[in-house]
Amino acid sequence: MAAGVRAMILVGWAVATSLSAESLEIEAKLLQVTPAPTVEQVRPYPRALATYLYEVQTVHEGTYGGKTILVVKWAVWERAMVKGLPSKIGSMERLKLDRLLDHGAFKRARIVDNILNREMVLYYDPLSRPAPAVAKLLAGKSGELESGVVKGSAEGWLFLADELKHAETGRFWERDWKKVSRAGVDPLPAMLDFQRRLQKVGVQLLVVPVPTKVSFYPERFSKELKGDGVHSEYLHHMRKAGLAVLDLDPLFKEHQKVGGNRLLYCAQDSHWSPEACKLTAGLIYERIERAKPKVRADRESAVGRTREITGDLAQMRSGLSFPKERITFDEVIYEKSRGPGHGYDHPKSEVILLGDSHVAVFGDPLPELHGIGGGLPDYLNQYYPRRIEVIAAFGDGVNQARVNLYRQRGGSPKHRDYWVNKRWVVWCFSAREFTRAEKWSTKIPVVKDR
Repeated sequence: MAAGVRAMILVGWAVATSLSAESLEIEAKLLQVTPAPTVEQVRPYPRALATYLYEVQTVHEGTYGGKTILVVKWAVWERAMVKGLPSKIGSMERLKLDRLLDHGAFKRARIVDNILNREMVLYYDPLSRPAPAVAKLLAGKSGELESGVVKGSAEGWLFLADELKHAETGRFWERDWKKVSRAGVDPLPAMLDFQRRLQKVGVQLLVVPVPTKVSFYPERFSKELKGDGVHSEYLHHMRKAGLAVLDLDPLFKEHQKVGGNRLLYCAQDSHWSPEACKLTAGLIYERIERAKPKVRADRESAVGRTREITGDLAQMRSGLSFPKERITFDEVIYEKSRGPGHGYDHPKSEVILLGDSHVAVFGDPLPELHGIGGGLPDYLNQYYPRRIEVIAAFGDGVNQARVNLYRQRGGSPKHRDYWVNKRWVVWCFSAREFTRAEKWSTKIPVVKDR
């Protein structure tokens, strides 16, 4: 590392841990800077903060009694130097700041510090964080965003506005939840609460967030856009909190490497494809059963079936007049004597599949869900002797789905012994719900108090 560049971790935490959360808006004069480090100097870290000392002139919002304030700003972001950092001593700035300790995700961030005032509490400038590339691409698309659907640059590709609004938050868990989330809260407490409640009835939880379409096909939205790996990073954050999480990114990326493989997402629909459901079913089985998935001898599938669909996004933007999308997949065939498909109600199943419409698409006879035989429960049913129980809540797989589980099963007098033979709840929902869900409640029971 070059002379004069020092890495400081957890600076100011001990001094400030007893203080309550507070944001500031101040007018301040730059007194001293830490020269911005280069990408090479902070390797192997992809991001680094640098410190700046200011003289406080005016406090516009919040409370601050000191004459000087120590601020950290992003100097290196995703292995690139941040442009426009302050450098002229004596220049005036209007700063909106949070205390760094209130951003828990930064507790082990790389901080380059030449000022070395260990007694000062560090404040963080959130506006120094570069906007994600997708945010820049959405500028000027307010009309399309308002319609709920944005047209991609690739022929015939459409993207859900809510998904893009989630993508533009970037590393959302490092930001103020009140600003970055529709629910206004960190989703981790709700997920951990659900896990604790299930553990009390002897059931394990596996969380399976479905990556967004734009994260796997960024070039179909814009040739300027590349994948950012944010999904896997947040899942790592969830694991560290104590959740069992299934990361689909490595499996999906491996699938994409093989030319000619089927698409993992529909071009004109907001959901994943049957191919993604098939891959995910195998990975779920392997994770919870600790064995390689093997299709049972009494299960059949028709390889290479083609189905024409009108996707939900195409219906929302009907004025674009897209032709029907052709989806080719391996269809699960059900015995006629046992009904037309997997259905939802199988309360004797040891495994519960809980979530949003991603657990029903291509597995429900409703036209808007594109028929049966290619959904996540269909492919799971190929591995189990008893059909999988499905509890779904379309449009809200994180809050209403848990409410439905309680109302229909755990809290129902008809199913008093529902949890007796259960082993796993597989909770599968769109990753966009981390910031776009309306609510993440910690008060939803799984069983009625007796």
